[in-house]
Amino acid sequence: MTGDGSLSPGIEERDVIVSDKSKLYLPWVYLVAITGVAIFVRFWFINHIPTMQVFDFQTYQEIASNIYNHKGHSLWGQPVAWQGMGYPTALGMFYMLMGNDLVHTAKLFNCLLSALSLPLMFLIFRKLSPNKVVVYGAYTLVALLPNFIAYNNVVGTEVFFTFLFSLVIFLQLYSFNKWVRYPLLGMVIGLAALTKPFFLAYPLVAGLYIWLKNKDGRETLALVLTASLLMIAVVSPWTLRNFNKYGSFIPISYNSGYVLYINNNDANVNGAWMPLKKVPASPQFKKQIEAELVKNQGSEKLAPHLDKLLKPAAKQWIKDNPGGFARLSLLRIKQTFFSGAWDIEAWTMNEMAATADKEENPIRFQRNLNTFYATADILVYLLGSAGILYLLLNIKPLLLGLFTRRRLSDAILIPSLNTAFFLAIYFVFEGQARYNYPLLFLFVICLFIIGHKTGEGLKE
Repeated sequence: MTGDGSLSPGIEERDVIVSDKSKLYLPWVYLVAITGVAIFVRFWFINHIPTMQVFDFQTYQEIASNIYNHKGHSLWGQPVAWQGMGYPTALGMFYMLMGNDLVHTAKLFNCLLSALSLPLMFLIFRKLSPNKVVVYGAYTLVALLPNFIAYNNVVGTEVFFTFLFSLVIFLQLYSFNKWVRYPLLGMVIGLAALTKPFFLAYPLVAGLYIWLKNKDGRETLALVLTASLLMIAVVSPWTLRNFNKYGSFIPISYNSGYVLYINNNDANVNGAWMPLKKVPASPQFKKQIEAELVKNQGSEKLAPHLDKLLKPAAKQWIKDNPGGFARLSLLRIKQTFFSGAWDIEAWTMNEMAATADKEENPIRFQRNLNTFYATADILVYLLGSAGILYLLLNIKPLLLGLFTRRRLSDAILIPSLNTAFFLAIYFVFEGQARYNYPLLFLFVICLFIIGHKTGEGLKE
């Protein structure tokens, strides 16, 4: 202190330095805190919220359990390739590591992958926006999004595939040695394709991204070829296994014809799943279907050659009914992105009704439960709207980028191209509420970017 009682210049400078350091550390403290909360909530959810594994989730559990018990990738005693093998195989290997095949162990596996996805999503957001409010706001919503919490509770592909998908985007955004990055990207795409077979087309999306970003034809070709070759290398052992088992070329799964058939017919009214037996067909064609089912325990899941019957029939219906196909396609988009979060209640919390009766205050319990469902509903509608709107707003620059030398930013390309890719798949095949899951984190950043730009526009 000086003679007049004021602080010395040295002390003032030190206070400024300390203050600056506090400002520097504060975002990271918040990041660690919200990540810790997110992980805690996920583990709390799987330990306290009961749910029964049904339909696809039950199938995945049985296959993973068979892998754990050294029975191979099988269902009901028969080899199976009905769906992608990625998730049940990875889960079966995790069961081996943990020494049990309990459903709760599958939930722990999901929580681990969900936790690993969080830093990937944060790093993606940092590349897509320079604004800290946008990045940290988007990350907070992703960390606490009801869907991203609830789906840890089911033995399903959602968490696993989204982890792989976020890793794919991370590898596209962050530049390091391309002779390491491109093969690694191809391998991860291969793993994602083994989980969701439509991802076999993703090298073309990655190639389009590179072309629109830098207009370098040589780099684009190098990426597409390298990623495709490594993807094929990852997938081919499974394809060979299928050929040896079924005597047919089945790259990953044999349900594409089935999915196309049940979702595109005169009896389908909402663009969603319907029972195979309710699809209108001639008596002769129904006999052919029944013959294939009889040979395979009466189940389409065990009937590899059913695909050869159903796929041509579905394609013919689409050709003969372009208007009906367009109507069902739009309904599929609605089912996927604008039907709320009813799937959370149906799949991830389907035993909560029985739990309510056991509570000390069942009315308050039900009220809190309804609030959770309503919040999830609102968020899904909001995010679906933001994601689709973001794509529509960027249609013009995407078209200009395709037909001119104009280069586009990551902020335009990553959300828009990936949204368009998934929309194209769902447009043709099947729409379900849970199919929006992999895109939700991109929709979150879309929402915050739109909000930020709108705010800036209002200020001006």
